[in-house]
Amino acid sequence: MSALNSRAGRRETNKTATRGRIVAAALALFRDKGFDATTTKAIARKAKIAEGTVFNYFRTKEDIALHFFEQEVDHAIAAVQRNTRLRKAPLEEKLFVLVQTQLEFLAPHERFIGSALLHALKPGSKLGPFSPGSHALQARYLTFVQELFDDAARRGEVPRAGWWTPQVFWIYYFGVLLYWLHDTSPGKQQTLAFLDRSLKIGVTLLRQ
Repeated sequence: MSALNSRAGRRETNKTATRGRIVAAALALFRDKGFDATTTKAIARKAKIAEGTVFNYFRTKEDIALHFFEQEVDHAIAAVQRNTRLRKAPLEEKLFVLVQTQLEFLAPHERFIGSALLHALKPGSKLGPFSPGSHALQARYLTFVQELFDDAARRGEVPRAGWWTPQVFWIYYFGVLLYWLHDTSPGKQQTLAFLDRSLKIGVTLLRQ
């Protein structure tokens, strides 16, 4: 049994490594050539695997991009959950760390992010807001945001938020993302300042 478990573990490790190579190769090509100009054949060549192997993991390059955004969301949520200092921090500080962590994760791929947003506006795009994959990703993110608002309400920090509050935050996040994409200040400091001010104002309005 232990030998079987060991082989299964190695297979899973190899699969994880191959998936990582595909995603890394795709992101490099998305950045250098642009999302639309990148093909699965080019991704396979850069990852040094057969094109058929790419399809074993991802049906399309949009699925690769969606996997990357899933990693972004999971990374940001985990960063907030692991930060023990944030457990008793104000709501606006938790939301700041959440969005800041997302932007830091996206920063090395800034050029791709802009093209991905444009691609998401195309009818039928898997990156669009109405595709099953994007909808599931949005639901996971908004569930966590709702948990942050509910926790703040339990502690008496803000009134209990309505179902629409996370939806508004989702729209707000994309506004911040667009601001970030066009921010030419060193270290994107203008974006961080805007994020800090706007979250404090928003949470203050909730408290009132």
